[in-house]
Formats: sequence, C-alpha cells, structure tokens
Amino acid sequence: MSDDAVSETAEPSEAPWFAEGVRFSCVAGCRRCCGGAPGDVWVTEEEIAAIAAFMKLSVEDFERSYVRRYASGKPSLRERRNHDCILLDEKGCSVYAARPKQCRDYPFWPEVMDTPFAWLAERNRCPGIGEGELHDAPKIVDMLKTQKRG
Repeated sequence: MSDDAVSETAEPSEAPWFAEGVRFSCVAGCRRCCGGAPGDVWVTEEEIAAIAAFMKLSVEDFERSYVRRYASGKPSLRERRNHDCILLDEKGCSVYAARPKQCRDYPFWPEVMDTPFAWLAERNRCPGIGEGELHDAPKIVDMLKTQKRG
C-alpha cells in the first residue's frame, strides 16, 4: 500500500492536547496580552469601522492615527515604542467593547494552543491561564478555525 493510500484510509487525527478543555479567565487589571512584546493585531475593514465609530472618529481619521497597512494592504493596529497596543491605556483596552476578534479570542490563538508547552509558556505572560472558567475543546477548535493571521 502506498503512503497516499494509508493517508486516505487513516483514522481522523487524534484529539487535540486540550481535549478535556482548559481553564482561562481574564484577571482584573491585567493588561499583559496587549503589550510588552512586538506583534500585530490584525483588523478587518469592519473592525476598523466599528472601532472608529466607538471612538466617534471617521474611519479615515482612525486609520491615519491608529492603523498601519503592510505592503500587502493588510491592516494592523499600530504599536507604541514599547510595543504596547496603541489602544491600551492605564485602565486597559480603551475600546474593549469594540475590540477586534483577535483580541477577543486571546489566549486561544494557534501559536498558544499548538502544544501544552506553548500554553504553559504563555502562562508566564498571562496569569489568567489555568484559572477560572473551563473552556471546552470544540469551542476552542471552532475559534481557531476562524482566525486569520498575517
């Protein structure tokens, strides 16, 4: 039997390492997921419009001050020099109610959910990992499927 035939008849992939679910709840006052390390917060055109409306700005004014576009045209929120998200203030996310999907999905990002080691490593940054609400695997898998990265 060829390798192709084996892959066609193989059992579905095994359950994810988080098949029993994982615990996570945001910790009041923590803002670590929004800063301190470089990274992109990818935003859709719909999210740009929603955040601009939340901030009572025109889309053009919001983009000029808060968004950068890569050569590909893909938009990302700007960062401050210290790598904090430009929308982060002393109280937390200044647009929390309108924050992008990428932010709402944290810490359930592909790179964090890839292995139990990545999950535990992220706990060094996020004190809410391993605490609070149990999130079940099907919900996490669905969330991961809907994420788009740069």
